Amino acid sequence: MSSSEAPGGEPSGLVVVADPEDPVAVDVRDFVLESGHEATVLDVFDAAQLFTITVDGATAVVEPALPMFLRLPAPPLLRTGFDAEFHLNECLAHLWAVAALTPAPVINRPEPGGLGTRVSASAALTELRAGLADGSPEIFSAEPSGPPGEPPNGQGTQWWIQDLDSWTTRPWPELPDPLVPSADGRGPYRARWSDPEPLFESVVVLGGQAWRSSPVDLDGLGLEERSTEIGARLGLQLSAVVWRLSPDLTRAWPVVVEPFPDAEQLRMVWLGLGPQLLKVLFP
Repeated sequence: MSSSEAPGGEPSGLVVVADPEDPVAVDVRDFVLESGHEATVLDVFDAAQLFTITVDGATAVVEPALPMFLRLPAPPLLRTGFDAEFHLNECLAHLWAVAALTPAPVINRPEPGGLGTRVSASAALTELRAGLADGSPEIFSAEPSGPPGEPPNGQGTQWWIQDLDSWTTRPWPELPDPLVPSADGRGPYRARWSDPEPLFESVVVLGGQAWRSSPVDLDGLGLEERSTEIGARLGLQLSAVVWRLSPDLTRAWPVVVEPFPDAEQLRMVWLGLGPQLLKVLFP
C-alpha cells in the first residue's frame, strides 16, 4: 500500500516525487503550501499513475502538465522480488518520460543520460566532466591502497581512504568501517589526497544562481560563479558543490558535487533559495 499523499479529485499545483518521509520533499511541500500554492508529495508508484503520455506521430502530450520536483529514491540494495522490481522499474521509466517531455517546470528534469548521471562516484571523473583538470589523483581498489608517491602541490598532505559500501572515510593508515563487518565484507575502496584537517564550504546552485552556506568572507574565491559553471557543465539544475579550502582561505578545490542536496545543505541557504524556487516552479 502506498504511503504518499494520493490526491483526491483533479490534481493541481506542485507534485514532489519522493519518499513521503524525505525531509527535502517535506520542506519543499510545506514552503510551497505556505506561499499560497498547492503541493503534494507522491511516491514513485502514485506519481506514475497520475500522469498520462499520449503520442501522436512526432508529438507527445503529457497530462496533467503540472510542475514537478523529483527526488527519486535509490533502488533497494537487495532484490525484494522480481515482480516488485519490475513494477518499480516500469514506474521509474514512465516518470522519466513524463519529466523529460512535460512542458511544465521540472526541478531535476532528466537528460538523455539519466538523472544526475554526469556526476560519478569518482570525484576525478566528475571534475573532468565539469571541465576541471588539475585535481588530485584518485585510486579505486578492492584492497586498501596507500598513497602513490608524494602529494601533488597544493592538493593536501593526508591520504584518505573511503569504504564505498559504508561511505565512511578515514586517514591512512586507518581503515574505514565496513557496512557489513566480516572477513570478506570490506571494500571496495576509494582514496585521494586532502588536508589532515580539511576546511569545507558548501554552495547550493539553482540554475544560474548560487548561495554559500557560511558567512565567512570568501568573495575573492568566486565560489558562487564557479559552482554555477560546474552545475551547468554537468547538466544539473539544483545541486550542491562542496569545496575544500586551503588553510589560509586563498584557494579552493571542488571535492563533491551532489545532484540531490540533503535537507541540511538546503536549509542553510533557504532564505535565498526558497523564493527563487517558487519563481522557477510557478513562472
